[in-house]
Amino acid sequence: MQQSIMKGLLLIMLAVIFSAIATVLPRLDFRVSGEPLGFTVVVDAGHGGKDRGASSRGGLFESDINLAIALFLKRELEVRGINVVMTRETSHWLASPHAPNKKRDDMANRKRIIQNANPDVVVSIHMNTFPNPGVRGLQTFYNPKDEKSQKFATAIQNEFNNSELNFYRVPRPGNYYILDQTGFTGVLVECGFLSNAEDERLFSQSAHQRIIAYYIAKAVVRTLVTS
Repeated sequence: MQQSIMKGLLLIMLAVIFSAIATVLPRLDFRVSGEPLGFTVVVDAGHGGKDRGASSRGGLFESDINLAIALFLKRELEVRGINVVMTRETSHWLASPHAPNKKRDDMANRKRIIQNANPDVVVSIHMNTFPNPGVRGLQTFYNPKDEKSQKFATAIQNEFNNSELNFYRVPRPGNYYILDQTGFTGVLVECGFLSNAEDERLFSQSAHQRIIAYYIAKAVVRTLVTS
């Protein structure tokens, strides 16, 4: 009799455990879409308009690549239950035509969008350049005063370091407006080097842009869910 009761209790406990696992797994399994997870991410496509950022020898402009990756990232996050707010969704920048300092006005408007969104994290998308054309690969930067910022930067960097993309870097602290002037946790992702011929070739392809967005989204979602 006692064994029967104990067996029944064990089965009930296992059912509760499996039920809990079934609830959590879709949120941890990046491939599964589900109900809204209750998180907001601001995706910031750096530069835009007359501020085209870095450029490649073949004529690729950072502002265009940033926007393409940011739009792919928006889709990757939204299908996995993340509310996404974009700082820009067109080729234009955010500066007022009458602003005396266009760059400052652009950044102030990005800050306003971020603060109005009240996000869990800001992901700012950029491209890099370097005098040595042999340098390539993705690099993340974080606010050294924000532990959560470093956590997101590390998660994104590790996702790429462990991918098939064949490069290895470590996240670095960075003094960037988006990271330290908005009041919210943020990570800046330099997705590649337009000064490198291989990165230039890859980033001219939408398939590669989407791969970059996929891995960033994967790290962001898992970090949000497990934090």
